[in-house]
Amino acid sequence: MEDRGWNVERAAKELEVSRASFYNYCNKNDLASFEVLKRAHDRWGLNFKYIDFGANSRQSSSIAEEPRQYVLPFIDSVRERDVEIIKAKSVKPDTLQLTVNIKFAG
Repeated sequence: MEDRGWNVERAAKELEVSRASFYNYCNKNDLASFEVLKRAHDRWGLNFKYIDFGANSRQSSSIAEEPRQYVLPFIDSVRERDVEIIKAKSVKPDTLQLTVNIKFAG
């Protein structure tokens, strides 16, 4: 990033993620998805030892999604008995959409 004269905002935009997600990847607080790693590979020439991007090609979504932050810092305090699954819906072959109720101690 520094070699290219980029700041975090530009690097995050290139990878199509939020700045918060980019910081989490850099600080090893979160793992980037396959798609984000593939963009880093394709656009920046980064190689990842255990990923063969050609072997498992995936279709990109035709609908442009806004960058999202998936890290939930409170997740450690949530117990299995506090989570109730309301609805499960398959939206893609590799994606499941869940509607859940989470009870928080208060």
